[in-house]
Amino acid sequence: MSAPAPTTGPERTRRAVVIGHGNVGRLLTGLLVSAGWRTVAADPAARPTGTTPLIRDDIATPGAELRAELAAADAVFVAVPEQAALAAVPVLAGTTAPTATVVETLSHKHRFLELAEGGLAPRPVLSLNPLFHPSLGWAGNAVTASVTRGDDCCARLLELLAGTGVRVQRLSHRDHDRYVTTVQAATHAALLSFTAALARLGLDPALVAACAPPPTRALLALTARVLCADVETYWDIQAAGGDAGAARAALAGALAALGDRARADGGEEEFRTHFTDLADWYGEGLDGAAADAARLLGALIAPAPPGSP
Repeated sequence: MSAPAPTTGPERTRRAVVIGHGNVGRLLTGLLVSAGWRTVAADPAARPTGTTPLIRDDIATPGAELRAELAAADAVFVAVPEQAALAAVPVLAGTTAPTATVVETLSHKHRFLELAEGGLAPRPVLSLNPLFHPSLGWAGNAVTASVTRGDDCCARLLELLAGTGVRVQRLSHRDHDRYVTTVQAATHAALLSFTAALARLGLDPALVAACAPPPTRALLALTARVLCADVETYWDIQAAGGDAGAARAALAGALAALGDRARADGGEEEFRTHFTDLADWYGEGLDGAAADAARLLGALIAPAPPGSP
């Protein structure tokens, strides 16, 4: 049986539980606390940070303290890898109020939302995906959002996000996985494969870096950022199934086609056509993207401020 709905009132403080105290969990916790929500984080392994209460518990087998917080929550944020999120669905169904809003932040939406469609009804479900590393902050970045059985709490949370300066892009679940999961899978696969190719060639990384032109430095830097982050995030994206598999297959096919076009025996015209085709795909966005690259590479080669690492 579901827990009773939390008491409502015009002046009461809203309550949130954030499941997962990794990068995204801490980002959301900070946002909620700054907005005046009474916020508790839950993670079996994380260390306390700041003043936000942290319950050392696993959402798959919650103890009495976590269950009590879930029963009183207006919103529960699920900011954990996919397998843990899927395991959380029946727990949330049995512990939260039927009016509680569930917010998930997965990189791939289909499996969770399919399970939540019946498993969490009638609870509203807000699907978010911050498309940036939390260290970059909200302002100027993008977060995707879609709503299932929306309510006032969903609307308030979307307003709260918009107030940070982040760009909220509304997408259907299907479009999220097609455009976001697919593109992220291709991006990360390209970065990891680029660096793996250098390693396979037996190249010394220090000498590669010393001789690298700005675009190569940018790729090395982006791959290093991936490798220094939580591996679970990138695993969830690459293991997303059809969308990620299709992205890697398209990447492999594009690389093979490029090899065919780069033949020394008269392939230059095909190579030129390839350039034209890709420029046509960008359309009116080509010049803007090239300007983005100029700013990025200019910042990369600018002298570092004194005292920076």
